[in-house]
Amino acid sequence: MATQTQVICDHCGDPCIAEDIIEDNRHFCCSGCATVYSLLASNDLSAYYQFVDRPGSSQRLRQAAFYDFLDDSEIINDLLAFDDGGIQRVVLELPQIHCSSCLWLLEHLNRLEPAIMQVTVDFAARKAVIQYKSEALSLRQLVELLDRIGYPPALHLDQIDNDHGSGTDRRLLYKLGLAGFSFGNIMLLSFPEYLGYERASVLMHIGYINLILAIPVLLYSGIDYIKSAWQSIRSRHLNIDVPVAIGMVTLFLRSAYEILAGVGEGYLDSFAGFVFFLLIGRWFQRFTVAALDFDRSYTSYFPISATVKQGEDYTTIPLRKLSKGDQILVRNEELVPADGRLLSGKGRIDYSFVTGESELISKETGEQVLAGGKQRGDSILIEVDRPVQEAYLTQLWNEDAFNEQPASRSSRLISLVSTYFTYCIIAVAGITMAYWWYRDASVVFDTFTAVLIVACPCALALSIPFTYGNILRLLSARGFYLRHVDSIELMQEVDHIIFDKTGTLTDNKRIAMAYQGRPLTERQQVLIKSACIHSSHPLSRAIVKHLEKVQIEEIDSFKDIIGAGIVASKNGSTLRLGSSAMIFDTSPSEQRRKGVFIEIDGRYIGVYTPSLDVREGAKEVIAALEHKHKLAVLSGDSSSEEERIKTLFTTDVTMLWEQQPKDKLNYIKALQAEGKRVMMIGDGLNDAGALKQSDVGLVIADEVNNFSPACEGIIAADQFKNLAFYIRYTRLARYIIIGAMGLAFLYNTIGLYFAVTAQLSPVVAAILMPVSSISVIIYGVVSSGLVFRWQGTT
Repeated sequence: MATQTQVICDHCGDPCIAEDIIEDNRHFCCSGCATVYSLLASNDLSAYYQFVDRPGSSQRLRQAAFYDFLDDSEIINDLLAFDDGGIQRVVLELPQIHCSSCLWLLEHLNRLEPAIMQVTVDFAARKAVIQYKSEALSLRQLVELLDRIGYPPALHLDQIDNDHGSGTDRRLLYKLGLAGFSFGNIMLLSFPEYLGYERASVLMHIGYINLILAIPVLLYSGIDYIKSAWQSIRSRHLNIDVPVAIGMVTLFLRSAYEILAGVGEGYLDSFAGFVFFLLIGRWFQRFTVAALDFDRSYTSYFPISATVKQGEDYTTIPLRKLSKGDQILVRNEELVPADGRLLSGKGRIDYSFVTGESELISKETGEQVLAGGKQRGDSILIEVDRPVQEAYLTQLWNEDAFNEQPASRSSRLISLVSTYFTYCIIAVAGITMAYWWYRDASVVFDTFTAVLIVACPCALALSIPFTYGNILRLLSARGFYLRHVDSIELMQEVDHIIFDKTGTLTDNKRIAMAYQGRPLTERQQVLIKSACIHSSHPLSRAIVKHLEKVQIEEIDSFKDIIGAGIVASKNGSTLRLGSSAMIFDTSPSEQRRKGVFIEIDGRYIGVYTPSLDVREGAKEVIAALEHKHKLAVLSGDSSSEEERIKTLFTTDVTMLWEQQPKDKLNYIKALQAEGKRVMMIGDGLNDAGALKQSDVGLVIADEVNNFSPACEGIIAADQFKNLAFYIRYTRLARYIIIGAMGLAFLYNTIGLYFAVTAQLSPVVAAILMPVSSISVIIYGVVSSGLVFRWQGTT
């Protein structure tokens, strides 16, 4: 019995079944892969293949008409970040970027196309900024070039609906940079004063230079705190920014007075350092989640354009211009962009990402097709009933949950503390001023400003961003990405945890097969496995795994029918293996049966029924959570696997099946109406409403940069087993914050005592302020790290 030896494509890694094209002693499965290699080799870039084995793995060349929409000037203008004087710049998301070889190839694009002037790659965000000469190269040609070399850009509707760039983040970096520059230079210029040359500031005019450096820090870097404080005062609800702004302005004005009056050198180094540390804390919070998007809507998932039939021809129009009555062509693996009626073709719709149901749905002419599903098979023609803005899928984003922005407990707590803190400090400063006015008028101004400076709640303001910011960093290093620091406190209050089934408790990448039917002979098993080994379909691979002890032999013929199944022959026996619609082509009821059906020599043999394996670590996670939380399972699937899922739990648990997205959302609303704090864990668009409505929504992601619904956190699929550890650690974080607040309170109490009793000069108060800030920062970072390590070993 001969064993088949497969030839693997050197570019994409697929078997060379239909063709085996050889070039430079390399094997290619098709002309597309060979073309990519020739393109690289002809431009002296074949060294790319030394960086990575089979670089085109899982990448496919598009059809010639795939990028027709990039000929539309309106879409081009929306996508471009810069267009002037024959030079255009575009920011493209390239999901296939994964290693140093990708960077090497993309940075050498100008050798493939001279019209490309510059390529800057952001590896973390998987984005590239490409500048090119528009007279010699169009945007479509650029995108097609990227596609040919294996880096097709991800182009979605939200890219033309939203503004380009992240101006807010850039502004924060500009403010941080200015504050750091001024802080460093003011300290450098203040060295003579530090060394005891008291008149150096006046003689060398250093004070005036420092004042010039400090003014932009106040009016640009620190202006957000002052604006927030002013708005807070106007609304008569004081927040944490009020005492921060008071301390900031007091430091600046006292320093300006001393310098301009020639009576001192001021405390502008402490002022600039204070603002600098505040901005570092704000930046630190955003750093660990900079490459993630927690607010993605359906526009991040939908394509930019649709192919519309006009007469006998087809044209591409922007998706937002679709209207009722338009006839749209949906090809294999393309997304259905709008609700409609099937006019022609055989619909095989994959709704797994919308409904959570993992089986393909067959659609006949005249039946309704909903937006969000993918066609698996030949092209179909759909007449639009409702455009994308009114589709069933987008109703998930019309719920009130997507428009609410609840305040976090930490924000409310700090706001409450700062309100009383501000009143108390102003009262203490006023009483101190009045007391010393009668005792010793010469120290009135010194004591008044010393109280305001030393009591500035910078330690309190920095404790949460730095401590929780470090916690975000530690968690992200373990594959758990939270939206912001408020998410940590929301997790601390959770008492109900709801799991989706498909893709959450079960693993989409681990499919188990169960066979039902006539017993298979050894020869039949060999035929089935030898045929399935040639298919890349997940169900075919699952069958191969199921028959792992069966040998593989060479077959005489093989045909892959996209969206239906496979046909193969060996030694006169013909195998047809695939969907019920392929095998049972007469009975509509039989055509809707689920599974992979087997027919050999015209005789129906049996069926392989797929089921998703339980996710690794799921049982251990549930065991650690179920005694401290109330658990539930909400699934869009049928109840056929209820008994299997029940084995994961040792306590009674609510299980609801065939749940529509609206049902999940309403279930969570009902719990919240009873005062419960709910965490929802899901993975797809069908969970979007529930994820957003819940107090904490967590998304399981096999690839954290792929699409995920709006959520509070993203957890890498291979780290789901650590979920109980993450929840336990975030609960301990509150005690770290209490310690930081205690440290800040101790500092303020001691400092105020010396300031009120006129034993603390403003200069010493200004020195103590950054020292206290640094001590709180060190405490928060070190303690959160130690607790993380301790919990990780218990």
